[in-house]
Amino acid sequence: MGVLKSKHTQLFIATALAEVTKVTRLRSVGFPDGQASEIDVSDFDDDWDQFVAGRKATGSTTIEINYDAVDHEKIEALHTSGAVVDFLVTAPKSETEGVEKPVAVNGVITPPEDVVSKQFKGFVQNFAVQVADNDIWKATITIRGSGAVITHRPAP
Repeated sequence: MGVLKSKHTQLFIATALAEVTKVTRLRSVGFPDGQASEIDVSDFDDDWDQFVAGRKATGSTTIEINYDAVDHEKIEALHTSGAVVDFLVTAPKSETEGVEKPVAVNGVITPPEDVVSKQFKGFVQNFAVQVADNDIWKATITIRGSGAVITHRPAP
């Protein structure tokens, strides 16, 4: 498969049960991590502490965009509502194009079958717009993940 280039990577959000919104003006996107907690199973017979993996705690990730008050209105509304929604990040379809906008069924986005994608649920924890001298308006969006990040791979 080779390397996955960032050009034409896309982010989609299920903003309603049957509505998918493409995040425009995307600059960077990440995925929530899944760091496992540790459970101490040591006892008096052990010379060293003994641990096993516990439940994985879904973390947060950030998304950076060039801010547009109209294009990003639905994401700002998700920040206000706190709703847990479905996110899908797709690899590019080719060197010159991204995938077609997928559909959602009951708030779950159907991933494309011909590219790598990563899917997760979460809520918009923060939506911060920054303005700097001699620059454009930018925003950093923090997503708090809820559950596992699922990787979808195309069939060989």
